[in-house]
Amino acid sequence: MGKLRHLIRAGFWKAFGRAEGGSTTTMFAVMMPALLGLAGGAVDYAAVTAEQGRLQAATDSIALAIAREMTLSPLTADRIQSLAVSYAGAHVGNPVTVSANLAENGMAVQIRLKKPADMPLGILQLAGGVTEIETSALARVTAGNQATKLCVLSLGEKTNGGIFMHNNAVITAPQCMLQSNSAVREAVIIQQGSRLQASTVCARGGIANAAGTLQSTLVTDCPSVTNPLAQKPEPPVNGPCTATKLIIRGAEKRTLSPGVYCSGLTIQDKAKVTLSPGVYVFRDGPLLVSQNAEFIGAGVTLMFSGKRAYFRFLDNSLIQISAPASGLTAGMLIWESRSFVLGDNSWQKGGCGGNRDDDDDDTGPTNCGWTPPGQVKPKKTNEHHINSDRARELTGTIYLRNGLLLIDSRRSVAEQSPFTVLVVNKLDLYDGPNLMLNANFSSTPIPVPAGLGPLGGQKVRLGM
Repeated sequence: MGKLRHLIRAGFWKAFGRAEGGSTTTMFAVMMPALLGLAGGAVDYAAVTAEQGRLQAATDSIALAIAREMTLSPLTADRIQSLAVSYAGAHVGNPVTVSANLAENGMAVQIRLKKPADMPLGILQLAGGVTEIETSALARVTAGNQATKLCVLSLGEKTNGGIFMHNNAVITAPQCMLQSNSAVREAVIIQQGSRLQASTVCARGGIANAAGTLQSTLVTDCPSVTNPLAQKPEPPVNGPCTATKLIIRGAEKRTLSPGVYCSGLTIQDKAKVTLSPGVYVFRDGPLLVSQNAEFIGAGVTLMFSGKRAYFRFLDNSLIQISAPASGLTAGMLIWESRSFVLGDNSWQKGGCGGNRDDDDDDTGPTNCGWTPPGQVKPKKTNEHHINSDRARELTGTIYLRNGLLLIDSRRSVAEQSPFTVLVVNKLDLYDGPNLMLNANFSSTPIPVPAGLGPLGGQKVRLGM
């Protein structure tokens, strides 16, 4: 651009010199082309400068996005080039030439973008040979004292509030990263009175904070995190029924064995149930624990398969469960299988259920538009629900690929767990619960599934 200014000035004074000593009319006639060139060059210069600014901003954004992804998993040179081309197509459009390379021993990414200069009059091209603009950016990954631990991953790509903290909700996760893959403007919503403590909150789309109290770094325009559990082998869910519509109530004490529980399992009214280690499949019916019942088990995996398969931990029920330390389901505590079926009245379809303990009314969007006076609006169906004030231990990974996890307890949830990881379609917190996501991975033999943490460097920044 300095070259352009020099050429324009030189043309002006050259014309002025030729006109010196002539009449005023002759002088202006001779100078007119230079003046027009000067004005036209200024118009082109302004246009190209603005375009270069936009291209530089896009280049910075692409470099930072790829560097953030480098903190989550190792990237090859081919993968970095592919990501850069994809981001450039979304941010800049075509035609654009993209070059992306690893730098600084794999701890930085260098991005270069080049595109034809778009100018209104073309004076710059004629006078100064300006035909294209080029920008570059370097983003570095800075290793921290602690590796990134991904404790919440919301998978919904078009979900409003993939992580939604309603009024007065609390998340305490000081060692954790929270990620929303939603590309919408409000991918993460933090309402008034809510409190969030986490190392990083990363959203593919935007973050809406309505006067919440935050102790976290908020990052938007994050790259989408590939579901690390998408291809994980599942245990069988189609075996014969161990029990059908089983109800355990009163002061009964019972030890259950692994198996397939069909059409629902209900534990209520101070019943005490202990789970032997193994895989429990809940097929075509919910797991309901309520009314001060106790639900305790170590080395267990709860699988949900088919229709109306969800869990609800309600009232003051005691929930104390942990995942296996080895085997096919190691680290997996609660698992929504690929055979899970959304109900007609599911939350994704906008339905509402009139009964929190069941959803036999799962035949369409009923009770959605009207709430009886003095009553709480019915919860939507086919959602997993933690309402209990004694859901103290949930050690392992909770994986709900299609599910909404609703937590509206009045006290802390999972505070006694060495770690809890949530990979869910959507996470909603209502009415002041404190979801405590510990990340003491080394304090338990229960493993964290690959791709969830620890994940490497913590911070990214633009460099020179």
